[in-house]
Amino acid sequence: MFKHMLLLLKHRRTLCSLVVVLLCGTLLMDGQLLLLTRSPNSRLFQNSSHKYSWSTVSVTCSPRTNIAFLKNHKCASTAIQNILFRYGYKHNLKFALPEKRNFFGTGLENFRAEMVLSSTLNKLQPNIFAIHTKWNHTEVKKVMPANTVFFTIVREPIALFEAFFAFSRAKKRTGLTLEQYIREVPVDEKRTGLFHYNTMAWDFGMPEEKLNNLTDIWDMVMQADEQFGLVMVVERMEESLVLMADYLCWELSDVLVLDLNSLRSKFKKPLQQELKNILQKKLAPDYLIYRHFLKKFDQQVEAYGRGRMAAAVSRLREMMALLMDLCSFVRKNASQLAGKYRPTSNKVEGFKTKGDMCSLYTLPELSFLSLLRQKQRKDIIISKTNTKPTSKVPPKTTAWPSKSSELTSRGYNNSPESNQLTHLLSPSLGY
Repeated sequence: MFKHMLLLLKHRRTLCSLVVVLLCGTLLMDGQLLLLTRSPNSRLFQNSSHKYSWSTVSVTCSPRTNIAFLKNHKCASTAIQNILFRYGYKHNLKFALPEKRNFFGTGLENFRAEMVLSSTLNKLQPNIFAIHTKWNHTEVKKVMPANTVFFTIVREPIALFEAFFAFSRAKKRTGLTLEQYIREVPVDEKRTGLFHYNTMAWDFGMPEEKLNNLTDIWDMVMQADEQFGLVMVVERMEESLVLMADYLCWELSDVLVLDLNSLRSKFKKPLQQELKNILQKKLAPDYLIYRHFLKKFDQQVEAYGRGRMAAAVSRLREMMALLMDLCSFVRKNASQLAGKYRPTSNKVEGFKTKGDMCSLYTLPELSFLSLLRQKQRKDIIISKTNTKPTSKVPPKTTAWPSKSSELTSRGYNNSPESNQLTHLLSPSLGY
């Protein structure tokens, strides 16, 4: 016993140091959890290297305002676009906008900088690029500021193919059912419209002659891995939104979103396993893309921290529930909506809300683009005349109670989520 006491005394400094290290480590971990409940403004992604590593040292950052988003077809990209449109509209940012419709080019040609630079809507350098186009990273960089960050989203290829077949009216155009298309149309048949096999590879910018060459696809994937700091995954949407907020150094309240442009359930028919097997082989290029970025996504979630991610997702759900409660969103078929709130396709769903302050969440893409074009034209005129814009008068919302009374009556008065949503639903966002 005496010998053991002497040994403990001899190594008392080492033991004390170990205790201090353990205590400090616990404080750092608690600090991260505390940070999670207050702000997402700690950094997971490095600026240029795009490596997924997490440091125990909290680093503050500034919200990103120069952003380019590759809007892949039928990958919940309209919902992500709505987030970017709302954020840019709120913060008076400029957008890369086509003169008409909702895409740059025909969809059968790669993006060129002149598509933006020659437009009368883009006389001011854009901050946000979030329009459908066949991607060309070099050309997009020509129209965006030097410190632009890039991200995109991918989806399980068979689910994407099924959704796009229904949405694009391929049955009417080709005279073939989905099952007939899969069996009869060869993968290398020339593309005459936006719908065909391997939509993701196409949207990422692959030339048609290389679209089914897996070696070329892999080279493209490696380039995209370097170019895009974040690739979200549709099947992991809540985690994707958390990583999006972290990547852009935004608040979680900035990435709240409805399930916009979603295909109605009556148009979703599960495929037989035999057809899935055939289709999986034909979609090999898209699966190469999807599986690589799904694996990278897992690594980024791991780097963010599984426990930390679970807490962030829980907080995101709480804020989304509060938003749904405050705005009284009701899901409707497109045919049940009218005017600017009606989606272009009757095969998708939209939302109805009770007040203008929530309307930006429900605006279909084309309606939001009309709003942005109108605003951008005014900004260009103001820039030319070098005068300051007049203050915008908030619309009357007599049916909408004050935010403080609304939140208090529903028991949300002291929550940090309600404070953020009070700011988010400011009357100045109405139009």
